[in-house]
Amino acid sequence: MKTIFLDFETYWDAVYSLKLMTPVEYILDPRFEVQGLAVRETLNGEPYWIDGPDVEAFFETLPREVIVVTHNALFDMCIMAWIYGYVPKLMVDTLSIARAKLGAMLKSLSLANVSKHLGLRPKGNALVNTKGLRFAEIKKSVWYESFVEYGKDDVFICSEIFRILVVDGQFPAQELLVQDMVLRCAVQPQFVLDENVLAQHLFTIQQEKEQMLAKAMLAGVNGKEDLMSNDKFAEVLRNLGVDPPMKISPLTGRQTYAFAKTDQGFNDLREHENVAVQLVVEARLGHKTTIEETRTERFLSISRLLWHKNDVTPGGNCKLMPMPLRNSGAHTHRLSGDWSLNVQNLVRGGQIRRALTAPPGFVVVAVDSSQIEARHVAWLSGCSHLVQAFAEGRDVYSEFASIVFGFPVTKKNIPERFIGKQSILGLGYGLGDEKFTRSIPVMSLNQIGQQIMLEPEEGLRIVQTYRRTYREIPQTWKVLNNLIALSLAGGKQLDFGPVKLKRGEILLPSGLSLYYHDLYQADGNWLFTYGGKIKRLYGGALLENISQSLARIVIMDAAIRIRRRLDKYSIRLALQVHDELVYVVPEKVAPVVRQIVLEEMNRRPVWGPDLPLASEAGIGPNYGEAK
Repeated sequence: MKTIFLDFETYWDAVYSLKLMTPVEYILDPRFEVQGLAVRETLNGEPYWIDGPDVEAFFETLPREVIVVTHNALFDMCIMAWIYGYVPKLMVDTLSIARAKLGAMLKSLSLANVSKHLGLRPKGNALVNTKGLRFAEIKKSVWYESFVEYGKDDVFICSEIFRILVVDGQFPAQELLVQDMVLRCAVQPQFVLDENVLAQHLFTIQQEKEQMLAKAMLAGVNGKEDLMSNDKFAEVLRNLGVDPPMKISPLTGRQTYAFAKTDQGFNDLREHENVAVQLVVEARLGHKTTIEETRTERFLSISRLLWHKNDVTPGGNCKLMPMPLRNSGAHTHRLSGDWSLNVQNLVRGGQIRRALTAPPGFVVVAVDSSQIEARHVAWLSGCSHLVQAFAEGRDVYSEFASIVFGFPVTKKNIPERFIGKQSILGLGYGLGDEKFTRSIPVMSLNQIGQQIMLEPEEGLRIVQTYRRTYREIPQTWKVLNNLIALSLAGGKQLDFGPVKLKRGEILLPSGLSLYYHDLYQADGNWLFTYGGKIKRLYGGALLENISQSLARIVIMDAAIRIRRRLDKYSIRLALQVHDELVYVVPEKVAPVVRQIVLEEMNRRPVWGPDLPLASEAGIGPNYGEAK
């Protein structure tokens, strides 16, 4: 199949740019203009330029049975699909490839930074001269020739990155399929936004905040600024006779206010004997937690956009919602959200999930791999009795809770089983008793609607019980801690389950690697850099890295197999969230699709034939109700 390299240049100005807008808002804005397209048709060919007015004719004649490669394909491919109605056979993103291969070493993966790192030609800066200029103005200006050369240089750099990292670097072919599948979640959006649900949700959020502010003002708050400012909020607490809780900042090492919802001292104030203290604390939490409000506003804005092409979704021209995902967004190669929308972090049971609906005649099918990381932890650690419990489909949350509380716990014992669940899911990576104890009140309130408070002694007892019951897991932390010194730092090549460790790197079954750049020891701690940030490494963290990476491989390999099986129905992946795959499918084939996704999610990998897997799948008119 032919491979072609492209790079778009588009209009921008001081107020209309990708720095201020999401790509979907930018591309579908009436001000949008493609000013030109740089093309390189082979790795040995010379780049050439197409003026903006002629780009449509280029795509009308370009065969669809090609591989199209760009740097930041999540932007370029959307232009091709939404403006020109062109979607190639395979979409490849050198930005994602660079993130997977070079993300540990580079703070920025821009075309300029990657080019410099690989020893390619410097990226030009002619674009600054065209700010606020339409193509017709550029064409007549003295900047036209340099503008064209700028675009041609960019596509040349992109193609050379592909040559070095993919062709010469033998980037796994399977990962290119994953990239394409993930890109299509945004490029060919399938969800339809329910504007009414979003508008009502936004109104409710804003009303609740206003009500909290009004109550807080009766308790001594002078206005919103008193809630948003740490210093002013601390003074509000002092006026109420409360010493503000303090902590040591992990960033500065200095004492600072402990006003986060995860800070135990701050959480304790939610049950203070003085109701006024309770009111101002709740108001502070409500006003500082603006993520849901901001995200709802963005979704609502996107629901009001006018789409140029109507062939990107089975539902036709309607209120479409692209799902932008970032390949290898995490160190472990798990996906992350993009475009400041973070669609991987939508609140379970929340209204935004309900607003993501299927078009008429379609439904949403969501399949979730059950406890996949905890299963990997037990399997990698050789904790046979926990592996067997998973394999037999037993309720491991209730079983551990029964050990902790000394009586038979079932799903009806909601608080106790919740403790068992958080223990199984959270204690496998070496989480200490203090953090575990602090996490329970917040997580219980969010997940089961009631706040569970643990005394420090009780939290310590639960953690110790976990480590005694599944003793092979803490023993594995010690083994891995030794492997950091022997292999990742010492250079001795060693196997751990299906992965191979060597100096600064762990080779995964997918062909990708985990990188531990500049690994060194200081004050008894192992430290490494990733994307310019210093991270700590120890046995529990290394087990977490390996488990998450393997879980990602299991999920995305299943997605590839599902894609092949669903191809005859023209069904594609609509969204991937952590351990979950989501599809928008014709209602009449939903039961068949549900069976297929369950089969593939439960299929054991060739590198883990005894790894116990399980999954659950649901069908609903929207994403929220498919869970």
